[in-house]
Amino acid sequence: MAFFVITGGSGTIGTTIAPRLIADGHRVRTLDAVKAPDDATWEHVVAEIQDVDALTKHFAGADIVLHLAGYPTERAWNDILTVNIDGTRNVLEAARVAGVQRVLLASSIHAVGFARAADVRDVEVLPPRPDTYYGVSKAAMEALGSLYADRFGMTVVSARICQFGDRPTDTLGVATWFSPGDAVRLMEAAAALDRPGHAVVWGVSANRPGWFSTTAGESIGFVARDDAVAVLERDGEDRGMPDERGVIGGSFASDDHPVGQEW
Repeated sequence: MAFFVITGGSGTIGTTIAPRLIADGHRVRTLDAVKAPDDATWEHVVAEIQDVDALTKHFAGADIVLHLAGYPTERAWNDILTVNIDGTRNVLEAARVAGVQRVLLASSIHAVGFARAADVRDVEVLPPRPDTYYGVSKAAMEALGSLYADRFGMTVVSARICQFGDRPTDTLGVATWFSPGDAVRLMEAAAALDRPGHAVVWGVSANRPGWFSTTAGESIGFVARDDAVAVLERDGEDRGMPDERGVIGGSFASDDHPVGQEW
């Protein structure tokens, strides 16, 4: 079993996966600028993403760092730079100094949000096409992950996380949903990697539309099992299939969501 340290551990993904990792027998420590939820059953440390010394201290002994901290939507450039980009560098540097070999970076579908679904299926790793400053920060995150893997021999997985949640929330989610169960499978696969290098994989479930290549994920041992269509059918819902001619970033790429403005 592995020792997971999770930055941004009080956020939606962190609080969802932490108990599941514990149920699988792993040790979990979360870090966040705020306290843990009242019902947390795991170790939690209050620490700022800008405090490299604190990160280094609390990363010590971990088998893998899951870097989930950061703004999850669009913000002003200086906010994105300080928290999402500088914060990622701080996490990678702290992991390196602490001797943590493996890091999973929570990248995003929005690093490639202007790609069209029809062009995605047969491409193992899409080049960046960010839809926002937020998307730019995720492209920068991947670049930093590549640097630390190549320069320092670390094992870094950049997971382009799609629509995470207990169930798909809209028609686009029929293709882009990422279930908590599959998130845990991805993170456990990253923790088991025993080779250095940088991998960019999709954080997405095995949804029936099949928009996303599974090759990169399978190469690191991640095989998704859940399907948005099956979940909706179970609940008696039919949302139809999303339009493959649209961009995969959805509303993030819309003029209704201006670049640099908090939504």
